[in-house]
Amino acid sequence: MTQHPGHAVIVAAALPLVVRHGTSVTTSMVARAAGVPAAAVFTAFPDKTALLEACAAAALRADEAVAALAGIDLAQPLEARLTAAAVHLRRYATRLLLLADAMPPGRPGLPGPTENSGGPARHEEELASLREALTALFEPERELLRMSPEQLARVFQSMVLSDAPSGPAESVPTEELVSLLLWGALTPP
Repeated sequence: MTQHPGHAVIVAAALPLVVRHGTSVTTSMVARAAGVPAAAVFTAFPDKTALLEACAAAALRADEAVAALAGIDLAQPLEARLTAAAVHLRRYATRLLLLADAMPPGRPGLPGPTENSGGPARHEEELASLREALTALFEPERELLRMSPEQLARVFQSMVLSDAPSGPAESVPTEELVSLLLWGALTPP
């Protein structure tokens, strides 16, 4: 099934509104933000639930983060590469967390995983694509590493994503998080 030509524009405009208003976002708010007539929203999506599902699927996509990771210069020192990578991973995680926080408990009005969203399998695919891009950042130092680049990418991804800011709690500064991975928890004697 082909998507409506305005589908991507509408989702891009709706996503920040869904983050801000949750399921109480209206199609007229979305239409106004997208610069399209309200009828275009109903042409692109059969109902509000389909629009919310498309927003959730868009937030889950890691394409931008993967492209940003792939754009990191491998000639930089590992610490600089990982610091840049952590910034991109946190942006991705923050987007997901903000969308999840905007949805009410039990997610009424937003269906569970469907064929369109891909559900948990899709999320794992996105995480795997991020790990692959992170692995490439560790590759130049392969011979110096205690673990394989693949293992370190998994550990680094877990550290950064689990520490993404989701509210008033402060996260560990990016440089400290990278330093912790590279040099450990103890200060030198």
